Formats: sequence, C-alpha cells, structure tokens
Amino acid sequence: MGIMKEIINAYSVDKVSETYEGTVEITDLKKELGTKGHVLVVRGDKAYADKLGGNKDLANPKFWMYENLIKTPRIQEALNQNPNHKLFDGVGFSALDALGFHSGKLGRKAVAVMAREHIPDKEVFERYPIEVIHGEGLGEEGYVDKQAEVLSSRNDLIPFHQALYGAQALAPIGNKVVNKLEELSIKPDETYWCIASGSNLYGIGHKIKQKFSDCSTFVVEPKINMTVDSKIDLTNSSQIKSFAKNKLRNYSLKNWNKHYAVAPLHAAGPSRYLLLLWANTGKIGFDKVMHLPSKDFINTKKKLQELNSDYNWTKTTALTIYPAIESAKRGKNVVVMAYGKHREHNLKDLIINGEIKK
Repeated sequence: MGIMKEIINAYSVDKVSETYEGTVEITDLKKELGTKGHVLVVRGDKAYADKLGGNKDLANPKFWMYENLIKTPRIQEALNQNPNHKLFDGVGFSALDALGFHSGKLGRKAVAVMAREHIPDKEVFERYPIEVIHGEGLGEEGYVDKQAEVLSSRNDLIPFHQALYGAQALAPIGNKVVNKLEELSIKPDETYWCIASGSNLYGIGHKIKQKFSDCSTFVVEPKINMTVDSKIDLTNSSQIKSFAKNKLRNYSLKNWNKHYAVAPLHAAGPSRYLLLLWANTGKIGFDKVMHLPSKDFINTKKKLQELNSDYNWTKTTALTIYPAIESAKRGKNVVVMAYGKHREHNLKDLIINGEIKK
C-alpha cells in the first residue's frame, strides 16, 4: 500500500464498527454552569483511572489509544515475531505515560522520542521501564527528525506510530460516546477539539459527526501558536490543498521565537501526516477553527477548578471548553474532551505565555 493511501485510510474511521468495551464516562456541566444547553465532557481524564492505582491522576485518552493499538494485527504480529524488541513511539507527556504503562503490562521495555523542550519527571523512569531520547532541533521539527533517525539506526524496536494510527485506535471510543449520547437522548450541536496529531478529533469527533451529521466540528487553538490559518475557507478544497502544500514546503521552525501557549500542542504547523492528508484530499475534517487569547482559557481553567476540584483539567481542555460553554449559554448542546488532569510539566528553552522556561 502506498504511503498516501495508508494515511488516508488511517484517518478514515467511518468503517470502524467496534465499540469500546471498557468504561467511558460523560459528565454534563449544564446544571453546575447554569447554561441553557448541555456541556457534555468526555472524561478522558478518567481513562484507565481504575487501573492506575495511586497514579490515577495520570489518566488521559492515550491510555485508551495504546490499549487498542496493541490489539491491532500489525502490532500483534510484530510482538509475536520479535519477543525481545522494545516498543517505540514519538510522544508528548500524556502518551509517554500511556506507552510506559502498556509496555510494562506486556513485560516489554519502551523507547520514546520527545521534543527537546519537554523534560519528563524522574518519577516516569521509576514507574516504567522506558528510555527517552530527545530531539535536537526545535519543537516538532526536531521531534520528527529524531524519530526518523532512531528508526533508521536501530533494529530492536516495534514502532507504534500513534501520530498516524491513533485515530483508528480511538474510533471505538467514539462509538461508545455516540451510544452514551443516544442513551442520554441528547443530540449534540457542536463538538470542540484541540489538534496535534488529530487522533481525538478524527477518531472520536468524526464518529460523532458520522452519527449526528448536522453537528458542527470546531478546532480551537491559542492565538500565540496558530497552526491553521483562520483566513482559509474550510469548504474550499483548493485553498486547503494550497495551505497544506505550502506548510509542507516550509516545515521549519528556524525563525520561531520560542513563544508558546499550551504544551505539547504544536508550535507553528499541524502534523505532517495531517498536512499530507489535506494536501492530497482537500478535506480538512472540521468545520471551523477558532483562535483564543491565553487569558480566556487560563481564566476558564481556574473557574472550573473552583467549581469542582474534580474539574482541574489541562490547559488544552480549558482551551476547548471556553467557547463550548459560551455556545451552551446560547442554548447549544456541546461535546468536549477532558484531555487529562492538570500537571506542571518540566519545560526548557521556551517562553510560555510570557514566562521564560530555562
């Protein structure tokens, strides 16, 4: 199969009929917030919480994703044929914990590549048998280059490629969410997502869209790090193709000022897989992109935590939930993802909302 066909198939989840058998919770904030419409939060922050013991605050949707990736014929065959190989992937902080956890369950060691600016806590290496290799170049550019280097130089790894296959792995979660929405007799008007690799957006968001065709799909980004141009007509395939091809030609961070709003979202451009998908299909996979000032989601995060200590969610969650709440005030039924509990990660060589991280 050619690489483009593989990418297109990876992001197309319409034919995924499997429904996740585990627990997927949805919390409705309508009463607590006093909104006219429902604010339905898919509790990714509780994914695998019942299996993590004292580490339940590490729970995030990547635990669902790796569970399902491991079940795929591709990974099962590789595990059977290579009993001593380590599990490999490029990761952010959330995926690092999920990869380490599932590798440990399989009795395998893991190798992860991270952006050079993202420094894992030392406790990660106490929890899991995992090796972390950092990119040398800036941000996602260095992260992608380092993955290619590692894969070309080592023959003891089983690559997961979650950035490509994550949507397929999360689609069964999307089917579970659809079933729960039907049980609640609530038809969503809008869903809101962050976008890095696009796994949650395409895997869960697209399953919701498939069932509720009138539901609008929104991507929310911080103004400091816009990766999708707000001037693009998202219904215009030629504009989408042109935008993606231009980004691919200029996939460089050499002029990046290191200013950042929310780590580990991308600094300047979408995933290369997404850009290749858009450049070849002219279909972007969502209806609208919104860009918010940092104060909006920082204030929202604080207000949610004050409302309920259980709602101490990540900044990425607050980024999407701010416009969702505003829409629910106007009577719309909205769906958002809680990407995990808030954790202060170690970062270096960045300026996060004006704060220098050395």
